[in-house]
Amino acid sequence: MLETSSDILLITVAACIALLTIFSCWGIFYIVQIIRRAFKAVKGVEDAIENLNDLIKETKKRLEHSAAYISVISEGVKKAVEMAKDSGVVKKKKKK
Repeated sequence: MLETSSDILLITVAACIALLTIFSCWGIFYIVQIIRRAFKAVKGVEDAIENLNDLIKETKKRLEHSAAYISVISEGVKKAVEMAKDSGVVKKKKKK
């Protein structure tokens, strides 16, 4: 089987190529795993930013609606005070 030194050389080269192939596959696997984890991390950050953006939009919408209600309520209070003054319900306190 091993008659010459070239046979030993060819077996050694074949073993080295096999080991190189195994380590290359192992390295590619770990690189893919790292990229996958990075993608999941980026996706998590994107989801968090999207949730924050939705929260800001909802808060802005509620503030706009509450501002509209405050102006309506203040106008109603002004009218009620004017009506109370006109009808004489609001009386001045007497000094003792």
